[in-house]
Amino acid sequence: MRQHSSGFIIGLAASIILGFAILAGVWWGLSSIGGLGSQEGVVQAKITGPGTAELNIATYPDAMVCHADAGNPQVNWVTYCAGDNGRATQIELPPNSLITVKINQYDSGSTLVNDYFGQVRGTIGGVAMLDGQPFNNISQVGQISKTVKGHTFSGDPGHTFTIQSVPNSPYPIFVSVPLIGVADDAPNNVTINGNQYPTPNIIEFQFRTGPAGMTYLWHCYVPCGSDRGQPYGFSGPMWTLGYMAGMINVTNY
Repeated sequence: MRQHSSGFIIGLAASIILGFAILAGVWWGLSSIGGLGSQEGVVQAKITGPGTAELNIATYPDAMVCHADAGNPQVNWVTYCAGDNGRATQIELPPNSLITVKINQYDSGSTLVNDYFGQVRGTIGGVAMLDGQPFNNISQVGQISKTVKGHTFSGDPGHTFTIQSVPNSPYPIFVSVPLIGVADDAPNNVTINGNQYPTPNIIEFQFRTGPAGMTYLWHCYVPCGSDRGQPYGFSGPMWTLGYMAGMINVTNY
């Protein structure tokens, strides 16, 4: 098998990121006519003090929690939801603030197409927390599994939570955190809106917002879409607003 240089891999990752950033402009245009998914669902981070706020969201292996009325096949798609079980299409964050993000991850893992997204990037300190244990790469999950009693994790992320600027933004941002999946054999012992899920992995991290008026794209870069495989893992929910993609507006509220 041909081996590619690190420059090739970085270039490929950059191309993927840039491609989705360009598509963000298309999404904004289509959003006015409801072209790509639900426009419902505005989630505001809770302001916790001067210059600080907390955002709570969750990921699920199906859409029953916040898209129960979507019909087939969408109701079976993986999705992000708000912490209060609403939709998370649009996220609002206060400007120039330290944002603490807490994500309850209920989904299992999927193999990454590009290892670039196995690294924590753009967070405060370059780290995230997995059930209270710091990590900066998915390669460290095995050791965390030995540390957290009674809880084992998938060796792969179920999703990423990736935030990026639109092209030519005067205040660019890039944050990406792999959301470690729950173990495949984890029992479904949590009930949410009548649906059974495993105990979630809890991932936390922090980053800073820019000034008011900025708009970012949030997206998942794990191939978790329809049929979960290459290349089909990037179809279905991966391209649909309110499932594995959405917008972040930095605004005063």
